Amino acid sequence: MIDPTSDIGEDVDESTAPTCHTCGKKIMQEPAHRVVSWVEDGEVEHLHFCDDECREAWSGRRPR
Repeated sequence: MIDPTSDIGEDVDESTAPTCHTCGKKIMQEPAHRVVSWVEDGEVEHLHFCDDECREAWSGRRPR
């Protein structure tokens, strides 16, 4: 798993890149990449978004 708080840079390829939760696009080197994180049952969970528009389009529901 890629550290979601780090920059997505040269060492990320399509097989390891996160996917935008809203549109499904692979996030390769997007400077507008956003991450929402939370702790559930002692585990850190993350949702990735390719930009603010996709983040704002998210319903706020977290997957289970």
